[in-house]
Amino acid sequence: MHGLKKVSLILFTLFIILLLVNFGASYWISNNLSKLIEDKKDIPYNITYKDADVLLYSGNITLHNAYITPKDSATNELKKGAFCKVKKIAVKGIGIWSVIFGDEISANSIKITAPTVMLYQQTKNDTVKEESKKPFKKLITTNTIKIENGNFILLDTLQKPKTNIKGINFDMSDIAIDENSIKNKIPLRYKNYNLECDSIFYHASKFYNLTATNLKTSDTSFFAKNFKMIPLQKRVEFNSMLTVEKDQFTITAKQIDFPKLKWGFNNDTLFIHSSKVILNEVDANIYRGKMVADDFSTKKLYSQMLRELNFDLKIDEVALKKSKIVYEEQRTYKKPPGKLEFSKFYASIYNLYSPINKQKYPETQIDVKCNFMEVTPLKVNWTFNITDESDNFTIKGNLGDIDTKTLNSISAPLMNATTSGNIKNVVFTFHGNREQAYGSFSMKYNELEVNFLKKGTREENGFLSFVGNLAVKNNSNGELKQTNVTASRVKYKSVFNFLWRFINQGLKQTVLPEILHGVGKK
Repeated sequence: MHGLKKVSLILFTLFIILLLVNFGASYWISNNLSKLIEDKKDIPYNITYKDADVLLYSGNITLHNAYITPKDSATNELKKGAFCKVKKIAVKGIGIWSVIFGDEISANSIKITAPTVMLYQQTKNDTVKEESKKPFKKLITTNTIKIENGNFILLDTLQKPKTNIKGINFDMSDIAIDENSIKNKIPLRYKNYNLECDSIFYHASKFYNLTATNLKTSDTSFFAKNFKMIPLQKRVEFNSMLTVEKDQFTITAKQIDFPKLKWGFNNDTLFIHSSKVILNEVDANIYRGKMVADDFSTKKLYSQMLRELNFDLKIDEVALKKSKIVYEEQRTYKKPPGKLEFSKFYASIYNLYSPINKQKYPETQIDVKCNFMEVTPLKVNWTFNITDESDNFTIKGNLGDIDTKTLNSISAPLMNATTSGNIKNVVFTFHGNREQAYGSFSMKYNELEVNFLKKGTREENGFLSFVGNLAVKNNSNGELKQTNVTASRVKYKSVFNFLWRFINQGLKQTVLPEILHGVGKK
């Protein structure tokens, strides 16, 4: 009995000693953690905090009101790198002694509450990835990491916001980071992740800002609301900044949805695969000022653009719903731009892909249903195959009943002509490639008159109009009047200009005698 009491006393004494050592070590570490990290030369950041709770026996560390700054920030006049303030950092199940004396950092979980990260970019070559590499000289593993209500700001070389993300909530599981993984395109290994943020701002270029709200993404999906691509300049200022003409885009979308998404890297090659992409209520305005010098560089057709992509893209279907597209072209500031409008726009694009890592090369197909100039039904089918290096394509269209006066805002600047009367139906089949096009054009119309204008003005060319309307058959007698059309491509203009040249020629061949087919050309 006496021996048992003695053993119990020794064990109790050891327990008290261990408890005191644990308490003392925890107290010492909580007060000296900042100094320990500062003295570690391979950790390039200092950590300061208002309070710290350290429990050695459970491996739990909680820092309150922490600040993380680059170690060299105090000696530099200009800020560089990442600066962070955090309301709370809670790490559970960490091997504290391996952090201080070893080469591994492991924890059961990490929770970061209300962090604000500000990354200063000093040169154009500085990147988020390069800065993020610095803290990860050791092996780091954790079962889960969670960020609540975070904010991220990237400042450019002039310390103006380039990226601003607010209301970040993020979680990721089974994470491992080491010197090898940090060299990869995705610098860590993980099982899955979820990211949400309230809003995102991105300064994309000197011409545009991009914004979106309610962004939600994971390793299998992507969703965003209220996407906006907004020009930074008014039209006159935008044109004054150009050496050659370029479109100015104003684009909004109520929703962008990738419901089934896979992405990543395969041997350093980016892949993006999705069974469907839904773009809901897109409003796109495309403006071109013709007072700027022409860009005579050859424009690629869409099949060539896809064929030359340097990453693995595969989207089975893109669905565009309840949308609107407006194209405006202006030749002089003294007159308003001509306008083409496509409203109630629905489109399905099938088999949008690049040839990388593909064994099958299906035909890409675009089906469009919309209202042309707000009132006239228009259906278009467009097909091509990206592997065809001659870039063959076919566009078939069917346009319903339209009062031709609604076309004068665009026919005057593009055809040097105005019209009156009614077009009851237009049907065309346009076979084209990178050089030329051929096909058929059919039109049913009545009471059609054409008034030719003097080049570059709104003034009527009375002689041509008189002669033309003498020759014009202003009725097609209730039938589709058909003609075969050929057209050459102007290679420094877009595929839509190519289609317009085809339709323009079809209109002339339908309503004018052969001797007048060349009038009105620009």
